[in-house]
Amino acid sequence: MTSYDEAEIQQEVAVIGTLARRLNEFLSGLSPNDLRRHSACDAWTVRDVAGHLTNRAERQIASMTRGRQGDSAPPPGFSAPVDNMAMSAANADADIAYSISLGDELVPTFERNYRALHLLLDGFSGDDWHCDCWHPRRGTMTAREYVSQRIQELAVHDWDIRSAFDPQAALHPDAIPVLLGMSERWLRSAYNPGDDPPSQEIRYHFALSDSEAIDVVVEPDSVDIGYGLHPSPGDIDMVVACNANTYLLLAYGRIDVDTAANSLVAIGEEGLLERFAGWMVGF
Repeated sequence: MTSYDEAEIQQEVAVIGTLARRLNEFLSGLSPNDLRRHSACDAWTVRDVAGHLTNRAERQIASMTRGRQGDSAPPPGFSAPVDNMAMSAANADADIAYSISLGDELVPTFERNYRALHLLLDGFSGDDWHCDCWHPRRGTMTAREYVSQRIQELAVHDWDIRSAFDPQAALHPDAIPVLLGMSERWLRSAYNPGDDPPSQEIRYHFALSDSEAIDVVVEPDSVDIGYGLHPSPGDIDMVVACNANTYLLLAYGRIDVDTAANSLVAIGEEGLLERFAGWMVGF
């Protein structure tokens, strides 16, 4: 059984609280027209993104509650879509319908759901974190993994919302260490070369100014990642010097290279960084 650091988990639970309170305060100050503004999340308005986060907190509460009771099965009536893209489309439709159903209660429901989630997390300890909880995309994940996953969703979608109003918006600094730790799984699942796969292995070295260096190896059908490595220059196809915020926004498909141009320096074959950003499209 994997050993979990209780202090680390509690620190992440505190980050969830910080992110949720901060976003609730921001959403509370928006007008109905502001909520209808297009977000950085493709095809979603600010309201849609807020609805997604609200719905996901509700689903996580149900899943973790059942998981602690030994039930990690899908909820009654759930039928998994055939692939990730179909699941994303189904989730988007469900979240938009959920948001519409809440009407003017969207933001108050966001606050209530995240308060309830925080109370639930505060009640977990010890072996509770090892319990398997249902997750629609992965089948199951441990309660501990659900904590980091909630930070990922809150932090990235917080940026999706804020960037609609502030082009200088950045990821919350408290979330960045967690996002860096999760970026390996994200890149592997989000990698989609489409009609432009690499013909051979391409090595990217991200020299982060405020964290460990990250090496991303892109192959025709897979991605691999290493942290804190020091490869020889001859093994690298492109070196990218930037901070963790810029790396993560590129890796999570939130900004393109032109948008990031003023916050990074790329050395290597022209077009390689644009291809990297184009491949990490998510689902």
